[in-house]
Amino acid sequence: MVVKKKLKVTRALLATSFLIGIIAIVTPVIGCGTNGILIIAKGDDGDIAGATTSIIAMIEFDKASGLPSVAQVKFQTKIYDESGEKIYSMKGKLKDGLVISDSFQFYCAVREVTWINLLLVMGEGVIKTTDADLEIEYRGETITLPNTEGQYLPFSIWMMVNPKGEYVLGEDPEVFIWPQGGWATAIIVIGGIPTVGVVTYLTKYMEKMIP
Repeated sequence: MVVKKKLKVTRALLATSFLIGIIAIVTPVIGCGTNGILIIAKGDDGDIAGATTSIIAMIEFDKASGLPSVAQVKFQTKIYDESGEKIYSMKGKLKDGLVISDSFQFYCAVREVTWINLLLVMGEGVIKTTDADLEIEYRGETITLPNTEGQYLPFSIWMMVNPKGEYVLGEDPEVFIWPQGGWATAIIVIGGIPTVGVVTYLTKYMEKMIP
């Protein structure tokens, strides 16, 4: 079965969203005495109008070395029309994501800030969507969302988490905190290109300490 990938994403969208962040310095994560981080984010989606999103993740650390082992991620978004009827949904799973960094950063042209101190996870997972070719306005562009025709199909998935909502402005070294606090995003990657993501604010971020 062929996934319909009629994604009308321009170079401008890519340049102003996630690809800029890839050139940032990526530092390996050190466990710092934790053996796990629980992440829960639920609420209205920050980038897709009329959508609600939930992201639940667990990042595990090796007790002996303090280094990260794997990240488990589940996410779901539902889009509703003006009458409140659900018109699209997408579920994603990432079982063995690699924790790339806990100090990742990227410039967001939509909010005009550079997000800092992000957890970055990458891996090969699966997503399942409603069988519909739905066009939406996404971060200033019109795109067609992925359509897996109701089946789970393999996709590359990224997750980024900003535990505190930290950001900087331009070259100013002062660190600011976003008024709504920390957030999490799950991003679908097609052909190596970050294409569309879901994002919402954290409702829980908890590090479990080694006894």
